[in-house]
This record gives sequence, C-alpha cells and structure tokens, in this order.
Amino acid sequence: MDGLTQIIRVTGREYYKHIVSMVMISLIMVTVLSPSFFLIKLPFSLVYVMIVMGPLLVGAAWAVQQLLLDRSTSVIKSFFQGVKKYFLPSIGYSLFLSFFVLIIAASWWHYNQVGGTFAFALACFQTYFCGMVFLSQIYTVPLLVKFEYSLKDSIFTSVKLLVKNPLYTILSFFQILSVFALLILTVVGLFIIFPALATLFNNIVTSTVIATEENIDSWETANI
Repeated sequence: MDGLTQIIRVTGREYYKHIVSMVMISLIMVTVLSPSFFLIKLPFSLVYVMIVMGPLLVGAAWAVQQLLLDRSTSVIKSFFQGVKKYFLPSIGYSLFLSFFVLIIAASWWHYNQVGGTFAFALACFQTYFCGMVFLSQIYTVPLLVKFEYSLKDSIFTSVKLLVKNPLYTILSFFQILSVFALLILTVVGLFIIFPALATLFNNIVTSTVIATEENIDSWETANI
C-alpha cells in the first residue's frame, strides 16, 4: 500500500494538472450549498444541506474521475452527469448520513433540556458512535462512482475496509482534516480549493486500499 506521503504527492500533482477544472468543481459545490448560508433559515438550511450533500459528493467524485481518465468532457457537464446517473443512490446516501446527524442533534438537544450526568454521557457516547459511522464511510462515494458498487455494497464495503485498515483510514482522515484546518485560515482557499482537493484525495486513497485488497486476495488464491 502506498504511503500517505506518496498519495499527497500524487494528489498535489493531479490537482495542479487540472487546477482550473478542480476549482470549478469546488465552485459548483459551494454555489449549490450557498442558499443554506444566505437564503434559508435554520433549521431548514440544515435539511437542505443534508439533502443536497449526497448528490454533490457524487457529482464531484464523478467529475474528478473523468479528469483522472483524461476525458475531454466539460467539467460542469461531467458534474451534473454524475448527479443524474447516481441521483437515487446519492439521495439514499444523504438520508443515511442524515439519520446519524439527527441522532447527534437529538442527543445534545435532550441534554440541553434535561441536563444531568447521564444525559451528557449519552450525548457524548452517541456523538462518538456517529463519528465512527462517518469515519467508516470514507470510502463509500469512490466505491459507488469509480468501482460501480451498489449503494448498499459501497456502505458495507467501506466499513470492512475501515476494519481491515484502521490506522491507514484514521491517518487519511486526519491528513485531510489538517488540510481543512490550514485552508480555513484563508477562508477563500477553503471554498475554492478544499472540496475538489478532498474529493481527489479520497479517490486516490480508496484506489490504493482497493488495489492492496485485490493483491492480497490474488496472493491468497494462488497459495491455496
């Protein structure tokens, strides 16, 4: 399995190679999300984000994949082709993630209402549990878009890959989190760089893990 340093190098090289298209992907995502910041009031803005997040992630993953394959299609066209192609699975993925977001929100709302040590401990535990669920889904979108798994298989395979590669997955997560922390200081960089960069990094990390799993399976089969 390639080290994260090598993956970061590859990610940087591919991002620079397609920098204009990558920035365009980020701008599409930010533009679609912008009503939740400026036009829609809470809690409806949260509902809006939870609904559109799945299609946005899938559209970005599809557009990035076409760039990596050096397809000459317009990046805007590729983005919305991906949304259209995987619309139902992406909505299902949004609902899946939203369920756990609601668990966290309900837990802390309950603690705010009743207080007490037990309610606080329960909210912390459920937040930790849901955080692990989100971490376990780091590979789902590339599995769905790049490797053409069904949504159900993508979700469960992503969990299996986390179980098989816990340290690698956690380090990958913290690597992209550190990039987020750096770009949040620039504000503008966060919006025009991070969405596409995170999508590209996730694509390459998933490909590396899948390639390693296939090599292990091939070796085991040859030695049976």
